[in-house]
Amino acid sequence: MGIELTNRQVLAAAADDPLVNIVSAPGSGKTTVAAERFGYLHHKDPDGRRGVIGLSFNRAAVGELRSRIAARWGRRALAFPNSVTTIDEFHVRTMNYLLRRGFLRWPNSHNEIDVIDDYSSKSGYQLIAVNGWLRIASCKSDGTVFSHSVRTKKPTYGLGRAGDHRPVLEAGCVSHGDVRHILKAALVLNGVQDVVDNWMVTNYRHLVVDEVYDADELDLHVASRSAELGIGVTVVGDPWQALYDWRGATPEKVKSNLLDRHEFTNFHQPESFRFKTEQMRELTGRLRDGKPVKLPSIASSAVDIALARHWAELWNVGDNILPLAFRSGFTSEIDAILCLLLDIATGSGLGLPAFGQQNALIRLGLTDEALEGFRATVLRPALAELVADVPAGAVLERLRARTVESGRTRPRRAGDESIREGELDRLRARLQRRDLIPGLTVHQAKGREWNHVGVALNLAQERILDQGLRELEPEHCVLYVALTRAKHTCGVLRCPQEHGV
Repeated sequence: MGIELTNRQVLAAAADDPLVNIVSAPGSGKTTVAAERFGYLHHKDPDGRRGVIGLSFNRAAVGELRSRIAARWGRRALAFPNSVTTIDEFHVRTMNYLLRRGFLRWPNSHNEIDVIDDYSSKSGYQLIAVNGWLRIASCKSDGTVFSHSVRTKKPTYGLGRAGDHRPVLEAGCVSHGDVRHILKAALVLNGVQDVVDNWMVTNYRHLVVDEVYDADELDLHVASRSAELGIGVTVVGDPWQALYDWRGATPEKVKSNLLDRHEFTNFHQPESFRFKTEQMRELTGRLRDGKPVKLPSIASSAVDIALARHWAELWNVGDNILPLAFRSGFTSEIDAILCLLLDIATGSGLGLPAFGQQNALIRLGLTDEALEGFRATVLRPALAELVADVPAGAVLERLRARTVESGRTRPRRAGDESIREGELDRLRARLQRRDLIPGLTVHQAKGREWNHVGVALNLAQERILDQGLRELEPEHCVLYVALTRAKHTCGVLRCPQEHGV
């Protein structure tokens, strides 16, 4: 596959410096440069015993990077000892290596661990308030994995009771978040870091870390330790697009924990190929310069995608907008059922799965084979009732009754029933629309682009834009990512009430 690179891109991709920092603006070809860099490093030693490993922070980004590398350099560039994977999967590999070597010991002597995204599919998953107790996994001085409690500094979803968390670990299951907790505790134990160092040096000669500003302390430790060991490190990213402060990732940590500790050669990629209109070029410039920004209002019928900080905000800015979730996590069986109900609507209306669909299946104990029967007997009748204007409360009760008839336990009430009834009413308004567009959170939209983008803003976000963005501020980064996804136009979606509708 032939591609044209700018001089800046060529210099970054083909740099022979062992430590490279590529700072990429939105639409500057970040993934292209990362793929070129990976291929170049492979080409320098195609038959080496140690590989090049590409790391990113979500599966979609990893899939895109793999496809770019394969198209440009051939499938051989991805063959062992090379690989491209998520940073979470890399941590799982490290944990499994320590298990095989006996430096970690799992409850009930499990050697094969089932790693899941989070515990939303498990009983007891709930919203835990500030200063509440959250159960996390760690390891004792002898490497034994166990469950213990920590105080939460901000509201978070998780397991709050030992009686819910311990059985999950004892069954040989753990979340990606807990894998991180386990590794952080293990690496300070006597001899463990040396074992991991030897494993890294034996297997890898260069790390390419995409979206480095989404890295937390453990991820940065891996990169920094690799640099100390003489393993090459290339990091790619933009401090303006850091989104994962909720798990401890901040641009300041990238600077202090990695870039300031080692002599990286910097390559800046300021030229963007995304923005096709003067509006978008001027908007992006004002955002990065910290100047006040006033976005034009835009009708939901004039956009290709709707973006917001939270899922709930997307349900109030146009009935033609169908968000892919009601919420980020669900705390009950009825929430899982509503997720699967939404999944039918997003599948038929948008050709897209609902966010959290797989976790909902696990929570309800449904296999892929049993799903179609559950849809036919439980979910589709509920959708028909919504279309027929059956009151939302009655639809909920009938959902519970049909779930029991399908051979499953009756779902318990999930707190304030009016919240779920409101969700059903909002879904009802969209079921017979033929002009649906998807609604995504900014986190789901990162790295992607559309022609016309509508953004739902709250008052606090509008005040931030009035004053101008500041680099390295987490909420400012969220706004920056949201407002730089459009090629042609970006505007503010208003609630229908604001227009007198």
